[in-house]
Amino acid sequence: MEVAQRYWMLELIAFWEGQINTKPLMSALGLTRQSVSHLLKQYQEAYPNALLYDTTLKSYLITEDFAPHYIDQTVDEYFSWLHFGNIPTFPEEPIQRTQHRILPLPRFVSPHVMRPLLKAVKEKTAVDCEYLSVSSSDPQGRLLYPHSFVKTANRWHVRAYCALRQRYLDFVLSRFQKIDYDGGVSEFTQEQDGDWNTQVTLILAPDSRLNDKQKRVLENDYGMTNGELHILTRAALVKYTLDDLQIKTKMLEANPQAQQLVCVNYGDIKKWMYD
Repeated sequence: MEVAQRYWMLELIAFWEGQINTKPLMSALGLTRQSVSHLLKQYQEAYPNALLYDTTLKSYLITEDFAPHYIDQTVDEYFSWLHFGNIPTFPEEPIQRTQHRILPLPRFVSPHVMRPLLKAVKEKTAVDCEYLSVSSSDPQGRLLYPHSFVKTANRWHVRAYCALRQRYLDFVLSRFQKIDYDGGVSEFTQEQDGDWNTQVTLILAPDSRLNDKQKRVLENDYGMTNGELHILTRAALVKYTLDDLQIKTKMLEANPQAQQLVCVNYGDIKKWMYD
């Protein structure tokens, strides 16, 4: 693996988790402890004052001088590695961030939001937060017990038990106004989240208003069997899955060519569509 890829991995973990030590780098890079220690030393020599060793935590913490040179600082990049192990390749010369700036996506997620959430998910503990919902003009204080992250409709959510609402809900990461690690041990974990653990099959088919030729085109596009496409998803993600596929259930598009697909087993899944 190239040095640039190793530096990318180091920066990725340090930026999103706020600290780095040899253990995650050994696991991620397949290196020995000695090699990782050498890598950390090399990085510090290349970028002085970016990391500061904390003897209590036995980890390097990022400082105010930490300025990533290899990562693009988007949460998608972090989850792409965390969930799928994706590691980018680099040109011979590293990108100079002062010359080539990657603008943040509209749904910006701050590392200050992610760090306590990541820690709470890993350790099955709570976070205190202020969250701004569409239905409220002011942020609401909440105690959350997060367990999973999921991306739908081009934005990231965290699935968590909300002590205020006393149920499991989805929270858009970009809407957290303030968040702190609480550390309270959670009794509300992924195992108790019924909608998350329930598997639901969505049955989709071409809009019945289309002619036979148009239907065959869609059947071929989606690899349907007997004119149907079966999609297995979590009950908690039913609405998001249909939204991602641009399938309306309340009211059909006036033009069937705009609608294209319909959910033919809506009666089976409607109880998971709305709060």
